[in-house]
Amino acid sequence: MATSIVIGIHVVIVIALILGLRQAAINKEKAALSATVEQAKAVPKAPPPPPPDLIRPPPTTTVVPDFAIVAPPKAPPAPPPAAPAPIAKVAPTKLEAIMRTHTIPPYPTISQRLGEQGTTTIKVVIGVDGRVKESTLEKTSGSDRLDAAAVEYVKNVWRWQPPTQEGKAVEATTLVSVVWNLKDAQ
Repeated sequence: MATSIVIGIHVVIVIALILGLRQAAINKEKAALSATVEQAKAVPKAPPPPPPDLIRPPPTTTVVPDFAIVAPPKAPPAPPPAAPAPIAKVAPTKLEAIMRTHTIPPYPTISQRLGEQGTTTIKVVIGVDGRVKESTLEKTSGSDRLDAAAVEYVKNVWRWQPPTQEGKAVEATTLVSVVWNLKDAQ
């Protein structure tokens, strides 16, 4: 009887080992069968290259100035010479704009953002050297910024071929207009 108990214990141990090993094999299979789903990592796209800078040449303007010739005050007539010598008369010339200098002023950035447009009319006095001696606002565009930019630009950049009388350059006064249009903004 003791032998049968020992045999029974051994049988139980062998069965327990078999069942335990079987359970371990099942768990191993489960571990082998389990899978995880990983999301594919999105590769960030490189941003598109910036658009190329477009550089527009400044538009040329054709300004036909209205002008008036300012003659120096007349001196009292000189006594006639005893023997008149033949004098060659030189025809007077008109005020002419030097067109390459008559470009559109840079549009003030704030005025562009605010959508300001209009036409500034300026009275300019041109000296005998063709430079603007004096510039004053005659008619506003409706924007102080545009008017100030036009007056300064015309005074500092625009040039003329002054008129002549009797072969000598004389001062002249003219009106010029600067048209502010957002489609021409630089």
